[in-house]
Amino acid sequence: MSKNVIWWPALKNPNHSDKYGDFEYFEHSRKAWEYWCKKNDCLFIPFTEPVENDFTKFRPQWQKCLFVFDELERMGIDYDQIALVDSTATPHWNCPNFFELTDRKFTAFRDMDNMKWVYDSVEGYNEMFYPFIFDMSKYFNSGFMIFNEKHKHIFTSFKEFYYENIDDFIHHQDVSVKKGNDQTPINFWVQMSGTEINLDLSIGFNLTHIHRKEMFTHNWQLNKDKIPFFIKYGNVWRLTGIPKNQRSELSKQIWSLIGKNYE
Repeated sequence: MSKNVIWWPALKNPNHSDKYGDFEYFEHSRKAWEYWCKKNDCLFIPFTEPVENDFTKFRPQWQKCLFVFDELERMGIDYDQIALVDSTATPHWNCPNFFELTDRKFTAFRDMDNMKWVYDSVEGYNEMFYPFIFDMSKYFNSGFMIFNEKHKHIFTSFKEFYYENIDDFIHHQDVSVKKGNDQTPINFWVQMSGTEINLDLSIGFNLTHIHRKEMFTHNWQLNKDKIPFFIKYGNVWRLTGIPKNQRSELSKQIWSLIGKNYE
């Protein structure tokens, strides 16, 4: 019987351990998702070994999208819906089952945290997808996407396009644009496919850049309630926008507060 899957990319590269190491926050995220999957009868599938070892051309951000269906099928996973969630993400122990809220549509979350960054990235990659006219109102974050078998063609054709244009992608990624990796190109590709995008789920399922939103604080008017806002009101939070060398220490502090809830 097919099951819903959490596809959890946490690729490691010993030659670039400063960027792609076995960070401590990986373990906290992993434990939380394992708990959530057991609670909601889902499969937790970690993606920890790269398909392509050249991380210059195939950064983890690309590989998580390019090879998701290939790897699940190689492993013989009988999947239903698939949620791709970055290893920066942690689900609340009582996070609702978001698979029940998708209507089986391609589901993602709007990314409005830094509109200047988004605009520059879309403008920079635009020439690769010309003359397609991109709809900025549908721009989503690629660190949490939910899809299923009927969307396989998007990822398969995107992989082919990436291999055919890999030098252009690397140039845009590292030289001319320098605004992200997979996120803007996959946004273009999904829109170009004509796929209906469900962007209706609460932003509480994908809280990003929480340090910039004062979500580590709590309601100072309630002396007895010291629960940080991101834990109190978030379903899934992510340690994005925080340097990797700081994420593990921050994750450790958070886990000391909430880890017992995942036992």
